[in-house]
Amino acid sequence: MGKQLLITSDVLLKIEYDLWEECEDRYFFDYDTYEIRSKEEIDERSYSIPLVHVSQVAVMKAFLTDLNNRSISNDFKGLSDKDIWSRFWLFFDDDGPNSSRWGEFENRYRRDLITKWCEENGISYIWTTGTIEWELYNFI
Repeated sequence: MGKQLLITSDVLLKIEYDLWEECEDRYFFDYDTYEIRSKEEIDERSYSIPLVHVSQVAVMKAFLTDLNNRSISNDFKGLSDKDIWSRFWLFFDDDGPNSSRWGEFENRYRRDLITKWCEENGISYIWTTGTIEWELYNFI
């Protein structure tokens, strides 16, 4: 079976950056080792590509659209990214159903994003959560 990228929760966290971080490429997939490495760890001779990434505000906007709630959408209409980020937590950081729905959406969004990225780049991968592993695709 060839090499496979082990997608852990740590890898999923590296996909998303917040408003105050630089959005340039911070992590790379190394085809030689099949590992995700930071910019500083990449050897200039290695065959690597930037890891897919998305801003947290972009995920928030997708979540607000997915909610399909006109009242909530109106509360965010016309706001800057910084204002969306600030207001978002007033609505969805309450440890209630809104908070758990956001967490589920955010995780699914990141999983879908890295799955699509792996498939587009011919990267074979395995999902892992704790001790449970799922082999989803094998390209090699």
